[in-house]
Amino acid sequence: MKYDVIVIGGGASGILAAIEAKRQFKNVAILEKEQRIGRKILATGNGKCNLTNINADMKNYRGSFNFAVKELFKEYSPNFIVKYFKEMGLYTFTDDWGRVYPKCKQASAVLDILRNKVYSLDISEITETKVLDISVSDNFTLVTNRGKYECDRLIIATGGKSNPKLGSDGSMFRLIREKLGHTVTPLRPALCPINVKSEIIKGLKGVRTDGIVSVLKKGKVVKREKGEIQFTDNSISGICAFNLSGLEYDKVRISLMPESSKNEIEDILVSRRELFKNNRIDDFFLGMFNNKLSVALLKAGNMGSFNRRCSDISNKEIKNLAYLINHFDFLVTNNNDYGKSQVTKGGVFAKEINTNTMESLFIPNLYFCGEVIDIDGECGGYNLQFAFASGIKAGKLL
Repeated sequence: MKYDVIVIGGGASGILAAIEAKRQFKNVAILEKEQRIGRKILATGNGKCNLTNINADMKNYRGSFNFAVKELFKEYSPNFIVKYFKEMGLYTFTDDWGRVYPKCKQASAVLDILRNKVYSLDISEITETKVLDISVSDNFTLVTNRGKYECDRLIIATGGKSNPKLGSDGSMFRLIREKLGHTVTPLRPALCPINVKSEIIKGLKGVRTDGIVSVLKKGKVVKREKGEIQFTDNSISGICAFNLSGLEYDKVRISLMPESSKNEIEDILVSRRELFKNNRIDDFFLGMFNNKLSVALLKAGNMGSFNRRCSDISNKEIKNLAYLINHFDFLVTNNNDYGKSQVTKGGVFAKEINTNTMESLFIPNLYFCGEVIDIDGECGGYNLQFAFASGIKAGKLL
């Protein structure tokens, strides 16, 4: 079957690319290897679909395409995206952090609006179809598990490797490298829990607390984020950890009282030693930290038997605990899980893409958009903002 335009990948970016392409060309198709398009949209924003962030800016993104975000968002800003969806019938609201959600708080509403638009424009949805090979001559020939398809213009919007159960398994990257000659920068999971090596952390499962998470490389802080910290039996989670997970690091640090200096914390602990002098030391942090967190700190501080009294805590132990409270360090495993990640760090190298059109600089009429490109954003609607904006840009086929 021959089409004017084929979009490989029926996710957020691919759907908008197809919608825009259909405004210019008669025969447009979406090839999607899952049973239906847009499945990953349903999982965004904890099922509410945080479709953009009003504050989205270049500073919220990493990767080689970062430099081009400013110009892209001048044309397709978060406000543009909100208006774009409103014109399709979706009503939204913006929370105090600039995150935009459908008014009904259901991700399914976003997907329903998009699918309705695809249907009304008579865009062909070819599902359960995986692209196995691509060849380029006067046009593009796609070999799939369901036969061959040809097109004059090809848009690749297959996403990264994150959340493979919903379709993004990274299989297109091999064809992008081997058949299309493009560079794919190193890939790793991002916006995911940070897996750590620790017996202590197993006892912290389910604990939530506020503080600062820092990631370190060879003893130096790479970056830090403030917010709610969540613990599982083998990882550190929460938005602040998610935003750091795609960086290069070998250690993660939890700071539980970042607003206080070591000397101030020491004074607090000295007063608590007197206040709880007749209590066992497992009561030392009573009323100060979560009980599980208190036990973990005492174990990490090598406080010995919990049968001791608080009055027996030495000044040296006080200093050690005061330091530990803002330097609660864990070694990382370096094997964060794509299955738990929301986005992929890495992708098609931006300097091989015309950032004004999203067209390949190597192959005419080949376009890229969305997460398949080397760019990843923070939590809070930033990744969908880029997906939608780049999809519209690629679909215009300028």
